Amino acid sequence: MLWSEVRSLFPDQYVLIEELRSHYEGNKLHVDEVAVIKPIPDPQAAFKELFAAKNERFVYHTGNEKIVVEVRDKPMIRRAPNHES
Repeated sequence: MLWSEVRSLFPDQYVLIEELRSHYEGNKLHVDEVAVIKPIPDPQAAFKELFAAKNERFVYHTGNEKIVVEVRDKPMIRRAPNHES
C-alpha cells in the first residue's frame, strides 16, 4: 500500500507499519510501499509499540507527508584497554 493511501485511511494518527519497498538517496531511506499492521490510538501506546517493533516494522504518524528516515552509521565503540599487572 502506498503511504498516501495509508494517510487517507488513517488520518492524523500513529500506525504500526512494515516496510515493503524502499530506496536510498544519500543517507536517507525513502519508504515507498508499506503494509499496515494496525492503527495505534494514542502516543503512549505508539511509544511502546515503537520500542517493541523489530526488523522492517516501525511506528509512524500519518501527519507526515512522506516516510523519509535519516540513516546514521553506528559510532565505533572505544573501550579503555584492560591492562593487568
